[in-house]
Amino acid sequence: MENLRKLRLERVTPWMTDNDLVVLTQNCTNLVEFSLVGCRLLSPDSLRIISHGWPGLTFFQLEDCGDVTATGVSSLFNCRALEHILLRHNGQGIHRSFILDAASKMPMLRQISLDLCDASEGDFDIPNFADRYFLSNVKIARCKFQRSSSNVYFQEAHRRPVHKDTLVLVWSSQNLDRTVVKERL
Repeated sequence: MENLRKLRLERVTPWMTDNDLVVLTQNCTNLVEFSLVGCRLLSPDSLRIISHGWPGLTFFQLEDCGDVTATGVSSLFNCRALEHILLRHNGQGIHRSFILDAASKMPMLRQISLDLCDASEGDFDIPNFADRYFLSNVKIARCKFQRSSSNVYFQEAHRRPVHKDTLVLVWSSQNLDRTVVKERL
């Protein structure tokens, strides 16, 4: 599996643990694109495992993976080649300045997608034109909770975040375009 360059595990490995990630990093050393969706058993240590195991990642998606970002995401700054980051529904630990910090510490970063429900301070700072570096596209989704069960006894326990709307920021060579996209639920 050393030649594997892209790995997308999307809702197929809900039992994945940090130990499984360690095995993946040891056996798939040349990964440049990695996507995990629905791995709820991962801990905040998984970001450190990923960033140290694959520092050359260019694409990273992490969605619905428990509380992985509950203690922050600064270990991702070790992946200096990242061009695309998507973090959704992974725990309220992403600092307000993450977009600015990522743009300044990851020189290849072009696109970042985040959710307000993961923001530790309820919002994110938006870079101005000069501070965006090469960042050209930012998506920030606002979430609301939706019942995922038809059984009234479990409705409170089975609420999941869904996107209500998304702020899309696109920088061109001369200006910034802001658009709010309403999501279909």
